[in-house]
Amino acid sequence: MRGALRAYAVLQGEDPAAVLADLELVLRLSEPGRSATALYAHLGQDGRRLRFAGAGHAPPLLIGPRRVEYLESTVSAPLTMLSCWEAPSVEVRPEPGESLVLYTDGLLRATGDTADRAFARLHAAAASSPLRLRRDPGALADHVLGRVLPERALPTGEDLALLALTFD
Repeated sequence: MRGALRAYAVLQGEDPAAVLADLELVLRLSEPGRSATALYAHLGQDGRRLRFAGAGHAPPLLIGPRRVEYLESTVSAPLTMLSCWEAPSVEVRPEPGESLVLYTDGLLRATGDTADRAFARLHAAAASSPLRLRRDPGALADHVLGRVLPERALPTGEDLALLALTFD
């Protein structure tokens, strides 16, 4: 699936919804009965225009000096869960100094909380980050992980990842 995603990203990289729609077709034809969540984002050459689409995946979190908010895409089912996957791409223009946090649902499950509480916990962890950390992706990731995960993260058998990037 990763190989197909890379190929479609090269062919249609600026349109995340088209990339995911093509990926859904490949998944449906090559692995019937399997579904997957996905989030695909494309950052324009100007480094400002971010377009993304999600398929049942947790929304990105945008963190800046004046805001901490989930970037919601149209609610969409995981790939292959509907007879035909479809969702529009969403476009945002992060300000210089803002950071984008991407994470897996395994991070939310590792909290041991319900989904609503896990999302609230992640948002609170990001909102509690000092302004000086919000411009340093590594320090921001460490801060958020340190506050989201309990001292002993619950084993979920799933991946657990968080990626932070800062816009100049």
